[in-house]
Amino acid sequence: MRERRHAAVQPPALRAGAALALGLLLPLLGMGGAAAQASGSVALLSDYRFRGLSLSDGASSAQLGLNYDNPQGWYAGAQAAGANLRERDMVQLTAYGGLARRLASGWSWEAGASASHFSRARDSDYGEWYAGLASERLGLRLYFSPHYFGRDLRTAYVELNGFAPLHGQLKLVVHAGALRYLPRDGADLPARYDARLGLAAALGDWNAQLAWLAASSRGPDAGASPYYTAPSKRALVLSVAYTF
Repeated sequence: MRERRHAAVQPPALRAGAALALGLLLPLLGMGGAAAQASGSVALLSDYRFRGLSLSDGASSAQLGLNYDNPQGWYAGAQAAGANLRERDMVQLTAYGGLARRLASGWSWEAGASASHFSRARDSDYGEWYAGLASERLGLRLYFSPHYFGRDLRTAYVELNGFAPLHGQLKLVVHAGALRYLPRDGADLPARYDARLGLAAALGDWNAQLAWLAASSRGPDAGASPYYTAPSKRALVLSVAYTF
């Protein structure tokens, strides 16, 4: 795969996001409380797609996630996922933390930060800040990254997620997202779009989802885009997860 070299960047948001996530996770784990909840999940995906593009080079990916929710609304967690960047297998580690509060209207708001680290592509590490609103079946989130995938690219990403019950434990899930590269030093890259439509089913602690995903092209200057691969702009992805 042909690629353009960029100088390695140490994004401030990565350090801030990691510090926030770890700073939240460690003290919260020691607080306990009847309403506190700790959970985890293991999952296998036929293709690890992130915002429409593959982070596993079209191959399957195993993932492990840990989460903690505090009674006061603070939450934190981490995820390990198999990835493939620049034709090299590696592990992506992501930590996140934030605060969520319910409004009188029944909606809730949240704000937080996340940080991602790639074991064999450290110059692709990056952090994001995010904020969002959610109801029982609909959620809207806005993300900002000052150094997307470690590059000198500022990005804003907005996503809309929702679901509708169909029959029993079966539901329809939908997602739409748009990534905008914010101008810096005169660079103005075209926006990218992605969508997902799928069916999800739950059986006890097991969950399965079959979804169709699509993404727009990366634009004329692909070398300036992050180093994640896209064997196809469209894919049918199957995922199975167990929660504990």
